[in-house]
Amino acid sequence: MFKKIFFIFTIFSALAGAALTWWVYRLVVVEPGDAIRPENIRKILGKESEVYYSDGVTKLGVFFDTAHRQYVTFEETPKTFVNALVASEDERFFQHVGFDPVGIVRAMVRNIQAGKIVQGGSTLTQQTAKNLFKRTDRSLEAKVKELLFALRLEYHYSKEQIFEFYANQFYVSGNGHGFGVAARYYFDKTPQELTLLESAFIAGSVKRPNYYNPFIKKSTEAIATARSRAKARTRYVLDKMVELGMIGEAEHKEAVAAEIEFNEGKVGYALDHAMELVRDAVSSTEVLNALEAYDITNIATSGVRIITTVDRELQHKALASLRGELSRLDVRLRGYNRDEVQAELKDLGYTGDSEVREGDYVFGNIVEIKGKGKEIEITVELEKQLGRGVIDSAGLAEMVSSQVKWQNNLWSEPAAGDQEKLLQQLQTGDRVWVSIRAPSKDHPVLLSLEKFPQVQGGAIVLKDGAIKGMAGGAENRFFNRAIHAKRTMGSAFKTLVYAAALQLGWNTADVLRNSRDLFVFNGQPYFPRPDHKSPFEWVSMNWAGVLSENVASVWLLAHLCDRLSPAQFREVATHVGLAPQTASGEEESYRSYSTRIRDRYGIIMNSEMLRSAAYRKAVESLETDFVFDGMLDEYSILQNLHYGQNFDRFARDLSLGLQQRNATMSKPEADELEVRKQLLSRSYLRLKSLRGELAEFRSAVESGLEGVEPDPFEQTVAAGLFVNLVSGEYSFNRLLQPSGYLARVTDHLLRSTLEELGPSGRVLFWEKVKLDGQLTAGTFDKVEEQINYEQQKLSEELPYSFEVLSQVGDFRITVGLHYLIQLAGQLGIKGNLEPVLSFPLGSNVVTLLEATRMYEGLVTGSVTTFGEPHQEDGNDSLAILSRIESEDGKVLFEPKPIRKQVFDQKTTLAIGGILENVVKFGTGKSAGDKVKLRADEQGGGAEIAKLNLPVPLLGKTGTANNYTNASFFGYLPGVMASGDGMVQQDGFAIGTYVGFDDNQPMRRKASRISGAAGALPTWCEIANVLLKEQDYVSKLDPVDISFYGLILKREDYGQMNLAVTLDQGGKLVEPMAPVSVTVRSQPAILTFGSQSDTGRFEIERNFRPFWSHAEPASQ
Repeated sequence: MFKKIFFIFTIFSALAGAALTWWVYRLVVVEPGDAIRPENIRKILGKESEVYYSDGVTKLGVFFDTAHRQYVTFEETPKTFVNALVASEDERFFQHVGFDPVGIVRAMVRNIQAGKIVQGGSTLTQQTAKNLFKRTDRSLEAKVKELLFALRLEYHYSKEQIFEFYANQFYVSGNGHGFGVAARYYFDKTPQELTLLESAFIAGSVKRPNYYNPFIKKSTEAIATARSRAKARTRYVLDKMVELGMIGEAEHKEAVAAEIEFNEGKVGYALDHAMELVRDAVSSTEVLNALEAYDITNIATSGVRIITTVDRELQHKALASLRGELSRLDVRLRGYNRDEVQAELKDLGYTGDSEVREGDYVFGNIVEIKGKGKEIEITVELEKQLGRGVIDSAGLAEMVSSQVKWQNNLWSEPAAGDQEKLLQQLQTGDRVWVSIRAPSKDHPVLLSLEKFPQVQGGAIVLKDGAIKGMAGGAENRFFNRAIHAKRTMGSAFKTLVYAAALQLGWNTADVLRNSRDLFVFNGQPYFPRPDHKSPFEWVSMNWAGVLSENVASVWLLAHLCDRLSPAQFREVATHVGLAPQTASGEEESYRSYSTRIRDRYGIIMNSEMLRSAAYRKAVESLETDFVFDGMLDEYSILQNLHYGQNFDRFARDLSLGLQQRNATMSKPEADELEVRKQLLSRSYLRLKSLRGELAEFRSAVESGLEGVEPDPFEQTVAAGLFVNLVSGEYSFNRLLQPSGYLARVTDHLLRSTLEELGPSGRVLFWEKVKLDGQLTAGTFDKVEEQINYEQQKLSEELPYSFEVLSQVGDFRITVGLHYLIQLAGQLGIKGNLEPVLSFPLGSNVVTLLEATRMYEGLVTGSVTTFGEPHQEDGNDSLAILSRIESEDGKVLFEPKPIRKQVFDQKTTLAIGGILENVVKFGTGKSAGDKVKLRADEQGGGAEIAKLNLPVPLLGKTGTANNYTNASFFGYLPGVMASGDGMVQQDGFAIGTYVGFDDNQPMRRKASRISGAAGALPTWCEIANVLLKEQDYVSKLDPVDISFYGLILKREDYGQMNLAVTLDQGGKLVEPMAPVSVTVRSQPAILTFGSQSDTGRFEIERNFRPFWSHAEPASQ
């Protein structure tokens, strides 16, 4: 019975085996299908991946087109690369039949030994089959199909052909694939020129090219890591080659000892900026890992559809707007000189746009100039066989206007004859850069003359962190300044300081000191200079933003932590890592903490630093006494009086510099040095010195020494007693020549005065003498007594105890600066920011994308980024991706939006109030005139457009030191669902900048290119495009708008809109005077507080640091 069963089983097994063999034979040999045909494989190898605008229909571009493929036959492939790839990926490639049982078993053993997957069993033939015929998952059925395709390849093609297929389809970079591209991309060589080491690297990188690619890394650390990985992987390949006898020991030793000399070569044509960023996105680790989940390991042959976040019309018009402004600015700064223009265009490596659409910029050559004045016609033969066009008088107008400003000054306007002067710089045969004004099939294309600029810039539009439009420079190729250019954005950073202050207890109605001052930090003096002459010694925080006041903003930064209670200050210091740290329940030792604070942050505690801390504490402690005694004026002086540590050294250094440069110094420089000397002459330590001299002077007077000849009161001495002839006040000063109403007190006057007073009166007389016209001697003595008391208390503590450090000015400023830096990080700024007092003036460099994202966070209260923060590649490029789809429409990848709440509602409303006032009353005022609601082409919205209402806008100018960069950042609010106003949400953050790449100053005669003059025009044009493209007029209710006006509506969180006085630096009117938000023309501050019984405004203060809003990241 058993034999019978065994016999039957054997027969059935043989039949099943024969059937399986026949089935495989039929599928592999007889009916392999059309997919295996050579023409289909060529089609797959030539497959493109299409990229679309946000509508998912309009094509933005393609990846992996013909220009980015360099097919290399097997005969053209160096033997070293063949051996390297076989050693790396499939050492039995030339022996097996498409799959390798030996290799599979070997891989299983090694994986079991390692406890994880360290080696695969897939052959080169199987990998080629998977890439060519798209295995979409890892199911058993999919793997069987892949095996069948591998067998078909092995039967119908030679090993050399299969190798050739694989070598021409592996992924290299975002827009290239294959061995030929890899050789050019990594080493700028042909395949035949590669060394053994270079071939081994390429062979080793085919599975994870971005893992080893140093060119796509953004930081120095990431580049170094990629190079290290590349070296290790190449060593593995070389070791395998020597193990398999493909190279000798000498070759191996020489290759291993050498460094891989990467040299990035040019592959195909340069992508435009949007496509380049998409390339970076699809090359990111996150995207590649997501696609691999669908078994897409080679995006080059996958045929996926990539949909971006970019709006087509916005993208086109943003670029056109930036180009036009750069063209005009370049003429204003450098003029239109024919010889210079022709020389620059001759050497230009950029060829212009390739279409004739309104707003495109192309190159051409002048073929005819005829007519004059309004009848001028300049015929231009456009390059790239785009036909002919005509520059008329209107097409010359902008260049004429800019040329006049270059020749004369900023305010000059064109006059009769100016067009003819420009025409003298144009000749037949000249190459010119022109913009398309009006394309036409029936008539010559109307053109505008432009100048290809040396000055550059960028523009970007974000909505919820996603890129809706972007322009990275005039070329729209090569270096993308919107994403990668690190620029000093000037005063745009003041808003960040105000936001930090609001979180730490300040209020927009607080007044800030705005008179010239010096600030000492880390032992160095800093003298911030105003960029305009301000009449205000004090300004409100809101108006400091409106008028972009430099000194007030730095003063606020230096006092950022002054509104915090001791407990709040410690919380902030703990969060920024400046308090003793706690680990495993144990607090950091005093020795460790003191060493860290001293060595890392440069705070050195000595007796003078302790005395300075005691001075600060004394001033704080005496406030109540001064108020009670009615000495508010003197307390105000004391509050703003520096202690003066090292002021003598600073003054000596200043004098030395003055002596060394006296011959070459300009008058403004000399005046500035004089201002700084005056600032250094006012300090508590100076008054202390004067107080000692006054005591000696008094002693000499009262002992009768004043009568000794020669009379000391008639001599020119360093210090002496003076009287104000108007007020009658006495002061003790070091004056060589008294000025104003001061007169030196003579012996006779002093003697007679003292004799009349009597003993008790004389004591009071000397107490009332003002030291240097500031504090009376009696007040000084009171302060000195309090300092001694505070110093005694502080000396009882360890010098680096937190209690002592919290009174040290340098430490408090350091805590404030590091809070500011961490807040910037929360708002999406990834670069390293330096903790310096010039922070509000934009001394740090950031990208346009980072700064615009920061402003979106400042206005809306939250920041949206994309992808996993831990990914080494960084995720900024993912902001341009909407999704990636398969050919049949299945979503394969969507970036994960991560929303982080940074500000509470009260803070965002207060910040929005500052930024709205900047546009209504300050440096961004021209935006209110230029950004308007307009009817559409069909006349829709005409009723609203006729009202000519100003659009509520929020923004801030930024002008870098010496006019090296000009920027404007702002927010176009969204429309309320009810249509009766706009809201500080659901809008668009817009950022623009202009500036030379090498940071040349943008100055010419009286022209100074500020944020308002250079960046704001492009910003306004983009805002107008958004108003039109997003159809704002159809969303607004004309009835409500016509009655109440177009206003920014805010939810009620207890805010007040209070009137301010413009002639007092934006201080609140007292008693407080509420202003309706519908009255946009009345200067007012949006603030929080309450009304006292007397009608005065009582400020509300809140402690809401960014971590108090932390919540699980929403996606």
